[in-house]
Amino acid sequence: MPKNKTNKKVTPVRTHPRHVAISRKNPTGITIVDWHLRRVPGSTLTASELKEIAKLYHRAGLIYPGSHDLKCRDGNKYNELTAIWVDYFNKKYPVSPPLMPLDPDVVKALIGSESDFKTDPSNPKAIGIAQITRDTLKYLQDPEGEAKDFLFKDIRQQDLKDPDIAIPLATRWLFRKRETAASKLGREPTDEELILEYKGLLKSKTDYQKSALKKFRENYELLKNR
Repeated sequence: MPKNKTNKKVTPVRTHPRHVAISRKNPTGITIVDWHLRRVPGSTLTASELKEIAKLYHRAGLIYPGSHDLKCRDGNKYNELTAIWVDYFNKKYPVSPPLMPLDPDVVKALIGSESDFKTDPSNPKAIGIAQITRDTLKYLQDPEGEAKDFLFKDIRQQDLKDPDIAIPLATRWLFRKRETAASKLGREPTDEELILEYKGLLKSKTDYQKSALKKFRENYELLKNR
């Protein structure tokens, strides 16, 4: 039997009217279009859909990462994009108290530690502002893989150099890494443990763990002193 194709359905959270040409099908000249698009379980997002969602996302009530100077040229350039995708996935994967939703400062501090907000840092093993590896990109698009409950489609390696694509993929991967870290630890991970899992170092026995966290800690502490 052929494998079931992944659905691409959306459910509108907010809607708004749009004026269109009057026709036999639409004599009123008004149609209702999605405002805040949210995917249903098992769906996929393409590069163009990622950009569409970010463009149309309802900004009211968003929690933005701190705007403290992280000594990076573009350190505050992606604050809104980060806020949008953290909010999107916090609503996609809600938690109950005492667990806390993902903090936008964690994502911003991670990106700063990975690339200093450079969109194409020199690294043969990872790509783009969030330093996503080729293997991770495959996992995020594999309908039979570990992230199959929410996937991306037709994202190429070169697309990871675009923050509009890399930031939502990295945020989605953090939510997956929270699950794998919790499985390894037998409890919910701390923010630093989550970052180590993202970097593939949670169970590492080497001193590289400390050095890998150093820049993240510096960034996170600065953001919390806003």
